[in-house]
Amino acid sequence: MEISAYSIESKKYESTLDTSYKKGKGIYYTDIELSSKMIEFLKIPSNAYILDPCCGTGSFIVAADNLGYKNVYGVDIDVNAVTLCKNKNNLSNITVLDTLSNNGKDVLKKLRLTSPVDFLIGNPPYAPIAKDITIDTLDYLFLRNVKDSGSNLFIAAIYRAFELTKAEGVISYIIPKNFLHVSSYSILRKLLLNEKTILSIIDIGSYFKSVRGEQIIITIKNQTTENSCISIYKYANNEFVKKLEVPQDFFKNEILLFSNETDFSIYKKLESSYKKFDDICKGYVGRGRSKSLSAITGKDIQKFSFKSTPVPRKGNRVFIQNIYSAESGIIASFGGDLEASETVTIFTDGDEKMCRYILGVLHSRLCNYFLLKFCYNNSKLTMHADAKYLKKLPLIINDYTFTQTINIVKMLESVKYMSNEWFDALESLNDIIYKTYNISIDERKHIDSQMKEIQSEKWDYDKRR
Repeated sequence: MEISAYSIESKKYESTLDTSYKKGKGIYYTDIELSSKMIEFLKIPSNAYILDPCCGTGSFIVAADNLGYKNVYGVDIDVNAVTLCKNKNNLSNITVLDTLSNNGKDVLKKLRLTSPVDFLIGNPPYAPIAKDITIDTLDYLFLRNVKDSGSNLFIAAIYRAFELTKAEGVISYIIPKNFLHVSSYSILRKLLLNEKTILSIIDIGSYFKSVRGEQIIITIKNQTTENSCISIYKYANNEFVKKLEVPQDFFKNEILLFSNETDFSIYKKLESSYKKFDDICKGYVGRGRSKSLSAITGKDIQKFSFKSTPVPRKGNRVFIQNIYSAESGIIASFGGDLEASETVTIFTDGDEKMCRYILGVLHSRLCNYFLLKFCYNNSKLTMHADAKYLKKLPLIINDYTFTQTINIVKMLESVKYMSNEWFDALESLNDIIYKTYNISIDERKHIDSQMKEIQSEKWDYDKRR
């Protein structure tokens, strides 16, 4: 069947699947266009054996066949999807099997393959393993590894991929982007960094529109390689655009998708020069707990003030709107001794002066750049301003700029919100924080330009003058 016509057939079949069923099982099919692009990107030798162990309607199989590859195999648990692919494309090397519940040897045997494959490619399901989402196997060690590594179907698929691929073979999977930094996935992430070779990571953003979150294409060699580098790409204008290469041993756990060499350079400078919030601020960082009707909510907070409550003069609390968006950045105010609801992240430390200093740092362009790029991994989606992110921020206490920062924060609290005077003070704050962290003029220009591309125009100081 002609490839574009089959693409339509595949999408038709996917549309017949119940939305809640797809979401529950983590099933979202990859289109032929992206499948073809991934295969071409891998530069697979013509005689290589290729397998998609969660092939659905077979977009990767059909794309590979269309590109002239002959040793192509597919497996999926959905008998109807497999039947559609076989009947419409005259392909025989596709079979029905649950590849997550069966070990690699049994899957290869079912396919009549005598050894693991050269290339494994696909888009495994993403869904938390729970009461109604299970893996039917007695392999205790496999189940234990999956549970300890994040307890998700795509995690199980990666562990099975190791069994299905030769030691020198390559695995290329579309997986959730948050795999790179979410703590629950750290065991498998460390395994990849220490025992495998990550050849490339492609940031494809929110490619699947009905899936919450963003995705990446991670390509792994099934063995370790000395002095290897991870090539980082961005999917833009239907092309995989290379951004930079980062030595794999630079990452010890979390993997950051640096957009360019300057971001990488600034990150190394900030990480090596300064302690983190967690090292200096030892107070409480967490959600508010008050159920009082008068408790401050996230929506009550503005930058440096509240919508209908006067800013306290004394106390030791900073209130942060828990919902963080790249367009607005941190939205926080000095909270003194007010009560806060669970939609507020509370930061307590020291006294009123330290809290106002922290408030100034949090609202700076530098801080929001670091948070977005290196804590949220450049995600454009709404995130949470939780302790695990805030504690990673670099913090320096400079005697001279400490007092200056507090004075500017107090000015921002007292002048009319978002007036010209307010914005002038905010820009003065940015000047002070850049100076405190020894950010060069060129680095500042880079950070400013990066943030202005992302943040809403209403926060653009230059456009207001």
